[in-house]
Amino acid sequence: MSEFIPVNCRNIEAMEPYFSACTNRICDNTTGVTFQWRNIFQVHFAIVSDTLVTRAVYKNIGPCYSVPIGPGDVGAGFAAAEADALALGEELRYACVGADQLPLLEARYGSRLLVQEKRDWFDYLYDAETFRSYSGKKHHTQKNHVNRFYKEFPEAQVREITQDMFPDCIAFLERIEAEHPEMSEVERNELKGTMDLIELACRLNQRAACLITRLGITALSVGEIKGDTLFAHAEKADVNAAGAYPAMAQAFVNFMGTGFTYVNREDDAGDEGIRYSKLNYKPIELIPKYLVTVCA
Repeated sequence: MSEFIPVNCRNIEAMEPYFSACTNRICDNTTGVTFQWRNIFQVHFAIVSDTLVTRAVYKNIGPCYSVPIGPGDVGAGFAAAEADALALGEELRYACVGADQLPLLEARYGSRLLVQEKRDWFDYLYDAETFRSYSGKKHHTQKNHVNRFYKEFPEAQVREITQDMFPDCIAFLERIEAEHPEMSEVERNELKGTMDLIELACRLNQRAACLITRLGITALSVGEIKGDTLFAHAEKADVNAAGAYPAMAQAFVNFMGTGFTYVNREDDAGDEGIRYSKLNYKPIELIPKYLVTVCA
């Protein structure tokens, strides 16, 4: 296909092989992120000559394309993006570009590139082993919160989310939404995207788990393993249960087993509170991402 079409629950599986073959650790190059945020960013995609290209609409920027990925003709993927931008009457822009992808753009467009580093888009990468026990002085805050959580809820159990639990998960997320009337439309859509991702977890190589306490579902998380990295796409917790967030973060890493070295907890979207929290978990790397505009 060369026409850009909206991402939905019927066609998302066609994209999965291309994301799986992509070797960088950027969260935007995953099935989970693409599906979860498809409505918020009006994500469209095209598969051209065995390459995948997506188009997403960014606030205050406009439509942007991904760098083509896949084993086929990358040039054909670029040509599809170029033709689509021309048809829309938009500047040709590529978003969430990784450092490893910049040479592809340079080879295609030469000196016509305007490259802008976007700090709000940076992914937070962590060492997986530190989450398993929160060992060491750097993680004493998380460990203390987790100890407090299990002291308050000694009955807490980690459980894989199965289809019969969907109604309880929906009720949990609806309760979070009701308790936070100040939520933006983006945040509300993100909650909906989280549930969508959980419901299609098996089809999309995602896994979802929750913490069950006497309160019922007290926290949940969903993500996927790609290469050496666990991508934690969503994490929600009852803020009335002190320590539930770090407890869920740790429980999810342990639930997902072994075979990965890193945990990508994605970007902070420029939110200062989220940024503080993500930095507090002591990332080993902030993965830079760029907005690249092709100048006339």
